[in-house]
Amino acid sequence: MDTTTRAESSPRTSVGAVLLARWPTLVGLLALAGSSADGPDAHITAMVIILAATCYLGAAALGSRRSGWVLAVAASVLVAVGVTTDLDATAALLVGAALLALVGLLRWRRVDRRELGLQAAGFVVFTAIALTAMMVGPLLAAHLAALAALGHGAWDVVHHRRDRVVTRSLAEFCAVLDIGLGVVLLVATWVAVLS
Repeated sequence: MDTTTRAESSPRTSVGAVLLARWPTLVGLLALAGSSADGPDAHITAMVIILAATCYLGAAALGSRRSGWVLAVAASVLVAVGVTTDLDATAALLVGAALLALVGLLRWRRVDRRELGLQAAGFVVFTAIALTAMMVGPLLAAHLAALAALGHGAWDVVHHRRDRVVTRSLAEFCAVLDIGLGVVLLVATWVAVLS
């Protein structure tokens, strides 16, 4: 006699279905592994936070939640090009964010002005912390970059719950990556200090 309940045999409860439903978390973990492959790095963490803040600002400026993923891919390609060439990826991201903010201002009547203002303020705060982390000594840089990452991770969680500005999948991916980067950086820094 088969005692398996309908819920137990349902494809929705299979491991594959759970993994498929959590694909943004898996992609976030892969990005975390790639970003930390050579060990935690405050500069890389800071760059990721600037990139993430740019995506949120861009999605608000364009008035399109889906554009967040497109911007994330485009900004990642830009950073990769910067690593392999003489392009200053940080400056390029800042210029891109300024252009996106300008687009938002030009589309003022067609975008959610409150969200655009909120994302612009978030961009300024997170980017200021990240840029400062890129310019100070290693110990302070690690703490500032971790602060920016954990702060943006909280930002991601709030946006995931609100289901606004970017898609939930992007907010979930970002939360896993940002919080992971912040935790890994802090743990590695504290282990090094205590050794």
